[in-house]
Amino acid sequence: MKESSSILLNGPAECKDCARKLIQLATQRVYIISQALEPEIYNDREIYQHLTSLSTRNKKTDIRIIAHDTRRAGYEGHSLIHLSQKLPTFAQIRTTVTATHRKFIESWLIVDDMAYMRIKDPSRFEGIFEIDNKLECKSYIDSFEKTWEVCQVDQNTRRLSL
Repeated sequence: MKESSSILLNGPAECKDCARKLIQLATQRVYIISQALEPEIYNDREIYQHLTSLSTRNKKTDIRIIAHDTRRAGYEGHSLIHLSQKLPTFAQIRTTVTATHRKFIESWLIVDDMAYMRIKDPSRFEGIFEIDNKLECKSYIDSFEKTWEVCQVDQNTRRLSL
């Protein structure tokens, strides 16, 4: 059995590069927990294009994003918001509503059941990532799904039809 090892991330550029690499590995599932959709990481053309391509190629694609606050990202035209508006069947954004979940300050990116990025301090962009750690990913997926169930559809990112 192959041993996994964490790789440290320091700074927005390393976090963005890691997010790109991990998302490009995705075959079906991308889960993100974020403070404010971290535009320094996720407002990226390559990420948007890959997620769009993944969604149109695979009908089982599941992109779920939990964010505490999306107002700024919505005003600035964030690519993940555009993705959720363009492909709402595959990409959804929810917002935290409970005090316990609002206190959660980390940022996670979970890809399929094999890779993750965990930013412990999003204000400083310091974290770790691992590829090929199914046990750790399962733990993150379980926590993510429990949180997802108590979140609400984000009203700031919904497309308004007139």
